[in-house]
Parts: sequence; C-alpha cells; structure tokens
Amino acid sequence: MGNKIKKVQVVLAAIDQNSHSFNLLLLKTNEKRGSFWQNVTGKVEDGETFEEAGLREAIEETGLNIHHIIDLINLNISFEFNDQRGRKIHEECFMIIMDEAWNITIDPHEHETFKWINLNEVSPDCVKYSSNFDALKKATSILRQWGGS
Repeated sequence: MGNKIKKVQVVLAAIDQNSHSFNLLLLKTNEKRGSFWQNVTGKVEDGETFEEAGLREAIEETGLNIHHIIDLINLNISFEFNDQRGRKIHEECFMIIMDEAWNITIDPHEHETFKWINLNEVSPDCVKYSSNFDALKKATSILRQWGGS
C-alpha cells in the first residue's frame, strides 16, 4: 500500500429486542466537518490492523461496549480515493453486530447526532458518500441472510 493513508469504515448493527430485527447506526458529522450522515470511520494507527482500528473507532465514536458484540465481520470491500487534501487513501470496511442497542455516546468534536435505521431504510440517500452506501448495502445483504428484516 506504500504511502497511502489507511482508513477503516465500520457498519454498526444491533438487534432490536422488540422486533427481533436489525437496525443500523448512522452518525451525523458536526457542522465543522460538513453535517452529513455516515458510518463509523477513522484512521488506522501505526501497529494496528484494520480490524483493530475498526473496533477502536467504534468504541471511541459511539461508546460501544465490547461485551455485547456478537460478531465482527470483514465486509471484503475496500476503496481507494483521494481525500479533501489530495492524500491517497486506502479504506477497508467491516461490520460489528451487537446483541442490542446501547447508550450511544458521541464525541461533539466529530459528530452532532446519531440515528438508527432499519434495513428497509438503507438507500443511497441515507448517507453522503457512495462508499458508505456500498458498505451498508453489503451489511444489509449479510443481515438478511441471517434472517434479519
């Protein structure tokens, strides 16, 4: 990967205890960062694997409790792009499935709010970037195979 910056994107899914279906978490970036909806994203730190970075970013950005994780799945999707500063980025995507929703704690330096959407609400319009939609679409497909709706 040479001098590319390594990033990770994580779709967070939780079982709705009432309907026994899956919901997906979206975060809205704060105004300084553009006020758009996205999945958990972040930079892979030196010495971290993509998977480790994804878990760390999910904890940092949402307050996720690792004791409720059912599975961490590599979505086998990656993206190559240039960021706003023209730097070359390599991003890999994962999904973390939780046994229930948790008390979300967001960092106001990054995000202003969050929302849960069900699998039927996944559309290109629910997030800003097509890479986020592609990850959501793949995660939705996997969750539907698990019997999710």
